[in-house]
Amino acid sequence: MNAATPPLPPVAPPGAVSRSLFPRGASLVTAVVLLAFIVTGGRLLWHEWSDLRTEWAQVRKTSVIGYPGINPRLSFAAKPTLWIHDEGKSTLIWGGWKQGQGHQWFRADLGDVTPALMSYPLGRDVIQAIDDPVVERGGGLRWDRIPDEAFVVGHRLGGIETAYPLLVLNKVFVVNDTIGNQPYLVTSNPIAPREDQVTVYETVVEGHRVTMGVAGYFYDRKPLLYDRGTESLWVSQAGAMRAISGKYKGQQLRPLARPVPVAWGRWRSEHPHSRLVVGANRLLPRPDL
Repeated sequence: MNAATPPLPPVAPPGAVSRSLFPRGASLVTAVVLLAFIVTGGRLLWHEWSDLRTEWAQVRKTSVIGYPGINPRLSFAAKPTLWIHDEGKSTLIWGGWKQGQGHQWFRADLGDVTPALMSYPLGRDVIQAIDDPVVERGGGLRWDRIPDEAFVVGHRLGGIETAYPLLVLNKVFVVNDTIGNQPYLVTSNPIAPREDQVTVYETVVEGHRVTMGVAGYFYDRKPLLYDRGTESLWVSQAGAMRAISGKYKGQQLRPLARPVPVAWGRWRSEHPHSRLVVGANRLLPRPDL
């Protein structure tokens, strides 16, 4: 007996195949369009997010931190025409105007200074050195406001990690600091390359501490300083702070460190309990030594 012949599969009517494939094709096109939209929209969102981050970083950089006592002391004194001139065996360099006393002068021996290397005078202590630092430790009002991107310089001084915002140093040029009863001189040259701007020096000459003020000039593109006790003029030369005129002429302060600026966010995470100099207390009189 012959086996039963299996039935033939039904034949699809004309156009059925194309109609059955249409939903699949439509789904594929929809998926491609949706993917393209996601990619394009994702790029727009990414660019918007990047722009927003850039704007936010700029806002943070320009936000008011409130560093106290770092602004210049305004002077309306008229500078003399001959603000540097020779008189006898001396060269007189204008040092500003003092009420009741008139013009003040730094005195150098002939040949001690080269006039061509002197900038135009600004006036003594118009840029105010810090003598009594305002300090925060491991937190505080300014500590929490400083943007992570802002630069600070830090070093271990007197056994204590200490940081100085670069913005503060470039406003005052000089910090006469004391850490653990040990004096230090921290100087900044804001027109030098960033990695060379800040130097920390010892600050003892002939057994005595010297404190520095800002003479009101750049000398060979470096801030010209003066010590408060003798009014000798000092400038950074060959890696040391050297007295180029006055009682201490020829003396030098030995450099202790040249810290490289780092982002505050990095310094804070690595040294969360450090000492941070955030400004100056201007209520105390300036030292005269």
